[in-house]
Amino acid sequence: MGIIRRVSEKGGDSNRLKWVAGGLVIGFVWGTFMWLITGMQGDTKVWMYLALTMAMIGGGIAAIFGAMNARKKGERISPRIAPMDEVADKAAAKAARKAARGKAE
Repeated sequence: MGIIRRVSEKGGDSNRLKWVAGGLVIGFVWGTFMWLITGMQGDTKVWMYLALTMAMIGGGIAAIFGAMNARKKGERISPRIAPMDEVADKAAAKAARKAARGKAE
């Protein structure tokens, strides 16, 4: 799974993505089950509507519970937005490192 690997490499919590994916799968299975209970009324469009709607609900619930658990652990939920002067300082430092590497070569 490329996305989960990239998130964990960048310091993110890949476990939360697994929970949301699990919620999507459980919701999709539940939507299919609900369609089967109703006697398979309608065609594949009705099945897809039920399954995808339930999958979205399941993924949303998993995301909410994942965020609540992260907040209890003290993790940051929202992204950190750097002030503009900090961004400019980082860009200047990056340019200085690049120039130093150019001189060393």
